[in-house]
Formats: sequence, structure tokens, C-alpha cells
Amino acid sequence: MDLPLVWELFLAAVWMQVGCKADVHDRHGSVTHLPMKDVLLLKDEADPKCFSRTEYDFTCFFETPDNKTYDFFYKIDKEKRCDLSVQRTEEGSFLHICIFHPEDVYMLVLTYLRVLEAGTNTTLYTRNVSVEDQVLLDPPTNISQCHTGLPGQLQLTWHVDKAWENKVNYGIRYSSNMLGEKNKEGDREQLDTLTSLVPGEVLEFQIRINIGLYETKGHWSHWSQPVATMVPQSADDISLECYTSDLHNITCQWDENIYKEVTYKLFYRLGPSKSLAWTECLKNWNLSDQCGFHGDEIQVVQVKLGVSGSPAPLDRTFYSDPFILNGSIKTAPPRHLKESIDRGTLCLSWVAPLPALSDHLLYQVHYHTREGGPWLTVSSKGPETSTCLEGLTGSQYNVQVRAKPNGIVYSGQWSDWSLKLSGSIPSDMGALVISCIPLLMLVLAIVFISLILRYLSKLKKILWPPIPNLDKVLQGFLAEINGPTWDPPFASKQCLEENPASVVEIMCTEDAAAGLEKPPNESAPLLIPDGCFSVGEQVDWNPDGTLEVSQDYVTLSTVDAVPRFQNGNEYIYEHVAECRGLDNRPKVGGVQQAATTPDCSSIATRTSGMDILNRSYLLTAECSRDRGLDPGPTGSSGGSDKRYSNMDSLKHQSTDTMG
Repeated sequence: MDLPLVWELFLAAVWMQVGCKADVHDRHGSVTHLPMKDVLLLKDEADPKCFSRTEYDFTCFFETPDNKTYDFFYKIDKEKRCDLSVQRTEEGSFLHICIFHPEDVYMLVLTYLRVLEAGTNTTLYTRNVSVEDQVLLDPPTNISQCHTGLPGQLQLTWHVDKAWENKVNYGIRYSSNMLGEKNKEGDREQLDTLTSLVPGEVLEFQIRINIGLYETKGHWSHWSQPVATMVPQSADDISLECYTSDLHNITCQWDENIYKEVTYKLFYRLGPSKSLAWTECLKNWNLSDQCGFHGDEIQVVQVKLGVSGSPAPLDRTFYSDPFILNGSIKTAPPRHLKESIDRGTLCLSWVAPLPALSDHLLYQVHYHTREGGPWLTVSSKGPETSTCLEGLTGSQYNVQVRAKPNGIVYSGQWSDWSLKLSGSIPSDMGALVISCIPLLMLVLAIVFISLILRYLSKLKKILWPPIPNLDKVLQGFLAEINGPTWDPPFASKQCLEENPASVVEIMCTEDAAAGLEKPPNESAPLLIPDGCFSVGEQVDWNPDGTLEVSQDYVTLSTVDAVPRFQNGNEYIYEHVAECRGLDNRPKVGGVQQAATTPDCSSIATRTSGMDILNRSYLLTAECSRDRGLDPGPTGSSGGSDKRYSNMDSLKHQSTDTMG
């Protein structure tokens, strides 16, 4: 191959390669070589494609697959021919470029374009264009971001030529993993702040512009270079909380173990303006995750946690919401928790943690009754620093208490729990008994009603006994009186023994008593002379001729045999006793003699019909023992014991004897 020809081809290739990558503008803004990125940007435009960089330049081009010769004409007031330059692309196609002379660039005027194939005069393209509609600006520069002070928000900044600041519209494209890709268009004030972002994610964004001064918009510029930044996070993401316990000093603390990659610093600013500078808080070096500073009760406070005051784009930053001290109170726990037990009820009392807020606090009591059991919480409805817990009788307990502003004047969060108070409450049997009284009364009422229903008929007979028929009673009584015999009353006391009575009581007149003699021997029967009568069947005689009455026998008393009534009626029983030989008179032949001889027959006659005489008899010792009675001491003569039995038996016996 000819060497000059090779050298010529080499120079042409170098020129084309450099020309494809160059982007050269002359002093009027016209391009001497068309960049491929502009070609691609305008690929969807109609041919011939045109653009202006400054509104004082104008460039049109079209693309063909071959390197034929073409004629380009444009007409404003008269038609002119444009000299075309040819530029080869990387794909092997050819760009035919027309650069207008500055004198032929007019605004708000249509320009008629026509492209012909040389040699055949075949029209290839025609088009009417306006320069102001074909403006193609460069993308913004110096793109950056800053924080608004709120989590999930970013404020974007960029630079645009001052000649276009008030003439262009903006487009923003941003994306993140969870958010995806989003696009927005508008003026700068509408787009300079991005909201509703995902906190803690890396966000990538780009900006472009187009001229928007006229009704028809120009070409959108290229997208700016992408910028990546970390979306600010909430203070809750790192457990950052700030509070005051005395309305003067603010304490902030966080959990540094959540994000361990760096060590964070706390910054704060006092005041509502977002333009205020951040002030670094001096740490308490004993605690790397806590910091405190002085504040004002009425000032707005905001804090942030970051690596530095001006964080890098990919640094994490945590912002708190603006707050005032009155709304961010966390008091110390209540102090001096004490207990008292009153009838099985646990009563607690404590001291308010901040006296200035004692009227604005609420309390919660936290307790459980066994180890490992569920904790129960009781909330107070007022600022009272005492309460009572019921139902803890006979159990062990653990109690704690905490405080919180009521939210009317002051608000905030719960304090920490106070120290645990432990103890036990003894069982209250009295309370248990009292609690059982209603049940016991119910049972008794049921039993009582049952008994009443069961014995109602018997109760009626007791309370309202039947009235006897007096006619029948009187007839029965008369029948008994007029009957042939008179049985002793049922109430008469009788000894139900087989042994007969051992005492013989003799009643006689004075003359008959003189003839009363002792039998020759003990087994001989006692001879009772006429004028006397006996009561009993057997008697013992003493060797001196007197009667002996054993202490086991019954004899009639000689004293007070006749009752003396309160009305003064006294019955002369002594005469009866004289007839019976029971008085203390001189004995003649072993028989007592009467000083005077009363009329025993008349006395007997009188006394036989009297119901008021003593009709009792003296029980024998054995009978007394059977009945649980003490026979008492007995004399050796004449029956000195004064115990008596029913007089009806004596009357009956006396009547039988005298009859």
C-alpha cells in the first residue's frame, strides 16, 4: 500500500476518534463538534434535530447510514443554504451538522428547514422550528444535601447559571432500597426538600433542568451526577431521650450498643429558629452514653446525635423532635415508701419526688404477692401520696411506686420505679369470720324455716292449745266422786318395793292407849286394842318397852303435819299426836300416858274427812336411795325424821282403817 495513503487514513481516524469525544463550543456557544450524549438525548426528536445552548446559537443535524452529499436550506425571511459538516459515530453512521450563523438566529420566529439529496434534489426532511423551544441547557452543578432537623427529610442544594435561575423548571430523580425510584418536577421551592423518606437508608438523587419561560418547553438537560446520602433518623432509633427532673437541667442519654460502628456526639440548640448553630454537649466522661446541659423552662430545645456538627453524606444522624422543658419532665422516683397494715389491708405512703410539682403528679403502684407471679398495677387519679391495697391478707408482697406529670400544666414520662418494699400480711381470722357471717345467717335461716315448716302443727298446739269441753269434764269428775272406790291420786308418792312397810303407826284414844302392850316376842303379832287404828304392818320394840323405828322405815311426823296457811288457819295436830302416843308424856308399862284424855274418836272423825291434813309419808332409806333423795339423820325412838310423802296415801289408809 502506498505510504502517503496510509498516513492520510491514520490522520482521518485520529480526527474522528477525538472528534467523537470532544465537546467544543465557540465564543457564541455554537458547537464545532457534536457530543454523542447530546445525540442520544435528542434521539426521539424529529429530523432535522435542533438545539440551542444560549438562545443566541442554533445547531441542527440529522443522521444517515451513508456518507452521501446533502443540501440543507433554512428560511426566515428568505431561504439560505447551510454548509454541512460530517461526523462519523461509533456505530458507523454519519452525522450531518448545520451550525447557523448568529445573524440568522431569531427568537419567537419560526424557521423553515428543508433537506435535499444532492444530485437528485429529492426532499429528505422538512420542519418548522423555533429557537426558544429548542433550548438545551447543561445540568445543574455543585449538588449537595443538608438536613432539615427532622428525621426522614433532606434539603437539596445545587447551582444553575444565574441567567437561567428564574427561567427553568427542575426535575429530581431519587431512589432507595425500600422506597424505589421516584421522579418529581416543579420549581425550586417545590423540590428543594424531600420528605417521607425512609430513615436510615442511603438515598441517591439526581437533578435536571429545562427552560420553562415560554408555553412550549425546551429540551430536558442531562441528569446531574448522582449523589448518595444517608437519610436522617429519629432519636427513637437509638433510644435517645432527653428530660429534666428539676425544670432547669436537661439530661440526654442513648443506647450506644445499637450502632457500634462509630462513637456519637450530642449537639443541641435553644430556640425555634432552624438557622441557629448547633452546640456540642460536653459528655459526662464516666458515662459515654449520657450528656447534660442547662436549659430554660420556656425555650424550645432540640438535640441531635451524630459524628460531628456537619455530618458527612453517609454518616448517621439522629434528631429529636423540638420540645420544651414543661413537656419533657421525668422526675426521680418517689421517696420514703412506707407501709402500714390495718385489718388485713396494706396501706402505703410516700413523699413526692419534686415538691414544686407535688400538685401535678400521678402515681402508679406496682405489686405482686408471690415470687415470680404477675405484677399488678394500680393507678391513682390524683396527687395523693398514699393508697391502700386490699385482698393481700395472709400473703407476702413486693411493692414499688413511680410518678408522672398529669399532662395539664406539666407533661412528660414515668419516672423509674422506686426501691422495692417487701413484707407479709398475717391472716385475719376475724375478717374471715365476718365474711362468713352472711353465709352462716343464710344457712341458719334455711334451717329455721325448715324447722318451722316441719313443726308448725305442733307449734300451733303449744301456742293455741285446744279448749276442753267443760260439760264432759264436769260429768267425768262427778262420775269419779260418786264411784264405789277412790283411787289415790296419780301424783301420790309410793315406794314401788316388794318389802312391806316396816313401821306401824298407831292412832288411838287415851283409854285405848293404856291397853296397848308389847307382844311376847318379836314374831308375835301386835295386838291393837279397840279405840286405836294402825298405819303400816310391822313395828319393833326396844328392850325397855318402847317402840323402835329403824332409819330405813317410814313414819308419820308429829310436828307440822298440818300445813299452816298464810290466812292464819291452824289445825291442831297436837291432839292427833296425843291420840297416837307420840307426845312426851310419862310412860306406864312401856306406853305413854296422856295427861288428859282427848276425844280421839271425834278427832279421828274430823280429820278423816279433811283434805288439808298432812298426807305425806316418810320414805324409807332404800326408796330414798332409789329416787336420789337423802333420808337424813334418824333417831332411835319415835321417828325423829321430818321428811314427808304424799298425804293422799295416809288419808286413804286412815279411811280404810277407820272404816
